[in-house]
Amino acid sequence: MYTKHLLVALFLVSGCLLSGCTRLHSSVRTSYCQPAFHIEDPYIPLTSTDSLLNHSAELRPYFSNHDILMANATGTLSFLKNLIRNQADSSLLGKVNRLHLKNELQNRLLLVSTELNSFSAELDCEGERADQLASYLDERADNRNDLLTVASITVGALTTILSVAIPSDATQKTVGLVGGLLSGGLGGSSLLKGRKVHFDHPRNVLTDVWHMPQKSDIYTPFIWYMLNEKSFSNEHKQGIIHSIHDRWLTLEFDGEEKGNKQELLFGKGGKYKANDLHSRADLLNQLQSSIRSLNQDLQSFVLAVNRLP
Repeated sequence: MYTKHLLVALFLVSGCLLSGCTRLHSSVRTSYCQPAFHIEDPYIPLTSTDSLLNHSAELRPYFSNHDILMANATGTLSFLKNLIRNQADSSLLGKVNRLHLKNELQNRLLLVSTELNSFSAELDCEGERADQLASYLDERADNRNDLLTVASITVGALTTILSVAIPSDATQKTVGLVGGLLSGGLGGSSLLKGRKVHFDHPRNVLTDVWHMPQKSDIYTPFIWYMLNEKSFSNEHKQGIIHSIHDRWLTLEFDGEEKGNKQELLFGKGGKYKANDLHSRADLLNQLQSSIRSLNQDLQSFVLAVNRLP
């Protein structure tokens, strides 16, 4: 009789506490960070660095190579060349033309500045979304472990009491065996953290950084050019995107190019554990830091433009 009750308790506790998947409302699982509409900039920066610098000789007295490449990235190269060519024109028409060129140049700089800020905001939102769900799973796991610990202690105490209260020696051994297995199983289950949640990211901002295509459908041409152009990296040997990819490959995936975790992180979504969500948040935060650092290049270029006579 006692043995039957203990076995029933085992199945009930196992079913309630060891379930491995968590169901959430679709509004939590799906991405709310994705922009409501897609803005496409028709300007595409030139990718031939040497040719670009060779055809920008008139800018060299005023700008460094870095600033000339920034002008190419921001779509202001033609405006700067026209400004310099019209410097000597002191007529009213020349002044009006220069004023118009400066306004157009400032509009372009404002546009690329908002591109950096808006994309950084999306990365920040995606990182917070992953962290929020990871914290939710961590809290659920902690509560589950507390329940398992209490249940293990309770079963152990009941097993001891029943073993003393039951007069039959055979029944005592059976109760002790089943109770010990149940108590040990509950205690060992507290070490398992297999609870998962379905997490969608159809617009995955990490995918293009990992696969590095020639053209990105997610990143604007301005940001994608700056991430790929080696002149904007600290070492000037490879683009920022290659440095990010190499760090992820070494630190997150132990040098392996393929794996289930990579398919999960760089795909459209799937069932995530808390650790996977924390990993995704870390990758997003690293990428966000790199995107924000491009503001330093933009600031340097704006200062150079302001120094024009």
